[in-house]
Amino acid sequence: MRTFKILTKGAALVVLSIVVACTSVEQNTATGPTSIPKAVRVSAGDVPVVIAAPRGFCINRATIAESANGAFMFLSDCRVVADTGVASRVPISAILTASISPTGLAGSENGMKPALGALGQFLATPVGVFSLGKSQVNGAVSILETKQTDTALYLLVEDRAFRDDAGVSNRYWRAFTEVNGRLVALSVTGYSDADPEEKRSLRIIRDFMQAIVDANTAAS
Repeated sequence: MRTFKILTKGAALVVLSIVVACTSVEQNTATGPTSIPKAVRVSAGDVPVVIAAPRGFCINRATIAESANGAFMFLSDCRVVADTGVASRVPISAILTASISPTGLAGSENGMKPALGALGQFLATPVGVFSLGKSQVNGAVSILETKQTDTALYLLVEDRAFRDDAGVSNRYWRAFTEVNGRLVALSVTGYSDADPEEKRSLRIIRDFMQAIVDANTAAS
């Protein structure tokens, strides 16, 4: 159908823009009073978006990058002292990322659910699957599971060519939604021995998604 072709092309451009945002070299690093905050406000296409960490995680402020391609950051485990609200680092159990595109989800003006469905169809194509990988090796990436709600798309991805000496899993969850008219892409990667079925990673990425939605609803 013509509509699907238009949405697919738009979805492809959005995914590519997120990949560029993650690998851009010329970036500005955010600074602030704490190096591992629970939430930060960034700008993507001149629109503010709040990225909030799920429980047990904090944002690594040193990794925050904002450019014309959007914004990107890493998150890792932390512990917040209840009395002071100060966060401290703890051993890493999972690696989280957030990417914010300077554009929105293609077709979302006609409803989030069909737009996410179209994005999911694009990501299932060879080009889309390749864009989800970490190794950048053709044929090494596959989508193992897809879950969609009315407002978010979740994909369990396996990159068979990805190797890490620290035991980071080659399976990871990715998630997509739109916040304040900007496409937000999240990822959660655990460790192979600790979470072989990626169940904990799925819980984390769902909590991550909800934390971001709640933070932006409160900020609006």
